Amino acid sequence: MERSEKVQAKLSASKLEASSLCPAYFQANQRFTWQGDRDSANEGTIRHEIEENQVPLDKIDDDERRKCAYRSRLAIQECREKVFGSEDGVITREERYWYEDLWSGQLDYMEALGVNVFIADYKTLHGSHTPAPNNIQLLAQAVLVIKNHPEVENVFAALIEPFNDPTYTTVKYTRKFLEEKAMWFEEVAKRAYSKDPDQVPGGKQCKWCSALYVCSSARSHLLSCINK
Repeated sequence: MERSEKVQAKLSASKLEASSLCPAYFQANQRFTWQGDRDSANEGTIRHEIEENQVPLDKIDDDERRKCAYRSRLAIQECREKVFGSEDGVITREERYWYEDLWSGQLDYMEALGVNVFIADYKTLHGSHTPAPNNIQLLAQAVLVIKNHPEVENVFAALIEPFNDPTYTTVKYTRKFLEEKAMWFEEVAKRAYSKDPDQVPGGKQCKWCSALYVCSSARSHLLSCINK
């Protein structure tokens, strides 16, 4: 699904960590086009759409996609039962929320019941990611929840990694904690939108940066490492 111009023009929850590490990251990726292949990203999109639409397992032709869907759904069920028990909340999938006009995020899975909300983010490809308690993207999504739902007091969040063991990690946030973190995200966004933001090279932020090949700071950092 194509993102709207408004979404494209602003930071997303998935880009906030890189922007916190390198304030120039957002503007650099707005200016330059990604030069590598997008096969993995495209496959990840397909797997997300399978979960968004809850395609029946017997309708998924590809074996690995079917395995991904089965394990993802099992993980979601285990997590949500820990939060809600046998009760059912209101479920939404792939809903986009905004933090004022600064940034937005699209939540893979959200279930709300009273003052509690459970959210999950899928990482459907092989590989490892930062576990839920330290995951900035997941934290940003939780901030979006309390910003847009004043009745919510607790956000339970899970990072779903169907090909890893364990297949999920979890964290619980309180409203007070998230309100404090929201102020940090505001500062990250303001630096990212500022004129001539700082360029700060590093493994995480440079890995998926479209401007890496023209970044003077990354080049200088690389040469300094080589010449040590």
